Amino acid sequence: MNRLVLVLVLFLLPGCVKKKPDYFPLTNGARRSMRIYSRRIVGSDTSETTRVRLVSVVQGKKQLPGIGLVWVIEVPRDSGRPSHVYFRKKKDEIVQIVFSKGRKPVKLHYLSLPLSQGDHWYDTESERELFEVVAKETVKLRAGTFPDCYKISVVSTTSNQATLEWFAPDVGPVKWKSRAVWFKDGVRHELVRSAVLVRYQVPAE
Repeated sequence: MNRLVLVLVLFLLPGCVKKKPDYFPLTNGARRSMRIYSRRIVGSDTSETTRVRLVSVVQGKKQLPGIGLVWVIEVPRDSGRPSHVYFRKKKDEIVQIVFSKGRKPVKLHYLSLPLSQGDHWYDTESERELFEVVAKETVKLRAGTFPDCYKISVVSTTSNQATLEWFAPDVGPVKWKSRAVWFKDGVRHELVRSAVLVRYQVPAE
């Protein structure tokens, strides 16, 4: 009888309860660096760049007028002040709030939760971008091996642009690649970009 009680106690301890993975973790002070590759084609001219850069710093929560409490992520720029992106985490979705000068804030349906292969959704009622969870796979990078990553396809319904993103449990975005094609003054333009995680730092508690 005592042995049975001990087993039940161990089972009920918080540390023994399996925590659900968080595919979009937001921790104050978390920093993400990625290696970004770009190839731009204009007509018959091609240029390429590769560099490692800090892409995001989580600055914590902030109360915004008319919006409420949101997470603020700083995005460093090469020059000038950094830009900021805003997210709200709910049990069933991640919402991104986008601000445009002279316009009301737009709420984008960024991720449906929990993520599940085969799920799909649009960013807004205007259906400008279609998101689809297309696979669950292991991503191997120099920064490490990340199992159980969800691969999400994002396709624009208004332009020739598509993106693939990989989200790792308790890490978030670890890889992405995109391609866009357009014409300007009769000249074909193509932009191919990709990025892989180099470093993900979370402050010690």
